[in-house]
Amino acid sequence: MESESEFSVEQADEETILVRHCLEAHRYAFFIVAEDGRRALGDGVTIGNNATANDGASFTGNARAFAEAAARERGLID
Repeated sequence: MESESEFSVEQADEETILVRHCLEAHRYAFFIVAEDGRRALGDGVTIGNNATANDGASFTGNARAFAEAAARERGLID
């Protein structure tokens, strides 16, 4: 049986990657920035869903790790 990912990518471009927590619908936007001539994942913004039991900040670390992997896979960061 195939397990469902905790997050999905809603939008990805050269400036931003937007991911969503699949079960609780919290959204996380991470900016893609240039650092020392390389593209990296910069600061993020949490767009929480107040109708859930868990605060959006609870998943920020996992959202960032997922966004970084997805951005790297798409060639958006080095």
